Amino acid sequence: MGIMEELRDLGVDVQDGVERVVGDESLYKMMLDMFVDIVNSNPIRTEDFEGEALEELAGRVHTLKGAAGNLSISPLFKRYTEILALLRGGRPGEAKAAFGEVEPIQKNIVDCIRRNQND
Repeated sequence: MGIMEELRDLGVDVQDGVERVVGDESLYKMMLDMFVDIVNSNPIRTEDFEGEALEELAGRVHTLKGAAGNLSISPLFKRYTEILALLRGGRPGEAKAAFGEVEPIQKNIVDCIRRNQND
């Protein structure tokens, strides 16, 4: 099974993602690799929701939400949209719980992309 099928099975709207980059599947795959870099440079840990730097955390969540949305990585986009709203609404405890649900989904998607790099 190729990356596109694997991602589709993980809930990613790969057809819409490819359409967002004018139908260029190789460009989409390159941008998926860039998504992994964005995830790595914007790490989020559960304990981040308990600290004082919630504004900075919201910035990282916003970055991940945007990157996921641009690539139609719907499961992450939807959850990060929710997490961002909770953080901005002063509800970090609920945001932390939502992150606990999205973290394994993100890991599966990132692992899939890494496994298929250079295809």
